[in-house]
Amino acid sequence: MRLDPLRLIWRLPLLLAHILIGIPLVLLSFLPGLRALPVGSMRLHQWTHRAWSRAMLRILGCRLQLSGALPPKAGLVVANHITWLDIVVLHAVWPIWLVAKAEIRDWPLVGVLAHLAGTLFIQRGSEASRKRIGRRMTALLKRGEFVGIFPEGGILPERGVKRFHARLFAPALRAEVPAIPVSIRYERSSDLHELMVFSTGQSFFDNFLRILRQAPFEARVVIGEPVMGEVGQRRQLAEACHQVVEASYGL
Repeated sequence: MRLDPLRLIWRLPLLLAHILIGIPLVLLSFLPGLRALPVGSMRLHQWTHRAWSRAMLRILGCRLQLSGALPPKAGLVVANHITWLDIVVLHAVWPIWLVAKAEIRDWPLVGVLAHLAGTLFIQRGSEASRKRIGRRMTALLKRGEFVGIFPEGGILPERGVKRFHARLFAPALRAEVPAIPVSIRYERSSDLHELMVFSTGQSFFDNFLRILRQAPFEARVVIGEPVMGEVGQRRQLAEACHQVVEASYGL
């Protein structure tokens, strides 16, 4: 399984320093007067956010393998979901707004990081919460932001991609922006799903420590071509994105 507890000796202190020093520096870049400063094609707060996420992946021994690119304009990023690390991986691609279940807000470390990153927390089973988050998503997309969702509605214990739920695709239709299918897969010499997956009944700390003890591995992210949907056809849009993600995940 290549899980070495000795890796905790140097990874945990590095991670702690990265959080205690890096997060305040990132937050400084969000101050008015600084956040809009250009850094290449990004704004300063976006650049620092992405740089922090990429550094965190390196501390965890994760190398980002990126295929494809996000379009220049706003879109709904639609990805499969394996573990909490998916959030860091997507932010390492681009600092998008992510929709996540409300329970994540209470997780140690990740909950705080997700809140600071601007995560939109949705209460599962609450129609009022879904509508509120849907309105927020629509506003962000119309403003030119990228918003990300994990539309499987839960993590699949075994390797593969679950059916995509269509409700959170509606904001893309209202904002008249495309959905962007993205597949995430963790590999070393072969697929690492069984080691990485945050399965039912497993605690956050178990999954967190398992990842920290991993030998170096890769997060392979494949960004598909944007898919435009038509008003009233969110199910068709969800199915089209699912086909792309499932095909690229299985490569």
